[in-house]
Amino acid sequence: MMDQLRGAEEELAKKKAEADSDMTTAAMASDSAKEAEDNARKAKSAVKTVLSTITALLDQLGNIDKVDLSKLNQIDESLKRAKGKMADSDLDRKLAELNDVARTQEDMISSYDLQILEIRADIKNLEDIKNTLPDGCFNTPSLEKP
Repeated sequence: MMDQLRGAEEELAKKKAEADSDMTTAAMASDSAKEAEDNARKAKSAVKTVLSTITALLDQLGNIDKVDLSKLNQIDESLKRAKGKMADSDLDRKLAELNDVARTQEDMISSYDLQILEIRADIKNLEDIKNTLPDGCFNTPSLEKP
């Protein structure tokens, strides 16, 4: 029984160490998710900047009374630069990539949470086994010797 108790205590310690390890890994995944969220915010900000430039260009086009070719060429160049910036930043790909990373990290966190729950259930089971074992040694010596 003492060997069983010792075995149960060792198993309990092992499960607790696994739970601590999983908690650390879950924290790292959470930090990565936060970083991905920050990157998504930056990408969103870049899109807003380009959108405001395009909106300003459209406003300027709407306020032209007579056609001024030089101003029209300036607007066209500004529009080309804005489109170039948009294409160079490759925001759609980056946003899709960030969303994929976020989904992967959410799946990892869910998996770690499930593992932690399983380990906690194992720990509870081992503690129940330990608590049901009697205290002391009940291996009594035989009174009669053969």
